[in-house]
Amino acid sequence: MKAKVGIAELKAHLSEYVRAAQKGKEIIIRDRDTPIAKLVPIETRKLPFRVIPASRPFRSSDDMVGFRPTGFTPEEIDRIIDETRADREDEWLNLEKFISTRR
Repeated sequence: MKAKVGIAELKAHLSEYVRAAQKGKEIIIRDRDTPIAKLVPIETRKLPFRVIPASRPFRSSDDMVGFRPTGFTPEEIDRIIDETRADREDEWLNLEKFISTRR
């Protein structure tokens, strides 16, 4: 397989050149001896961190009966949960207001 190929040759054997690119080979595409493009494999991106799959299904905090974070009183936890839910509700209210003014 050629590393430099003309357009007619590429059209005639496109699948072969694509497979070669998948295997890591670079193919220069030429139009009348003038290089015009390059067929290269897509780089696989590595994540900057390691993904650790969950060892068990996610449970919401409401399902965790008896679980309480340490260092907080029950009143503080209830206040934090209420504030979090209020923030989420405020976002939706503001979004609905934004949408209604855009119509």
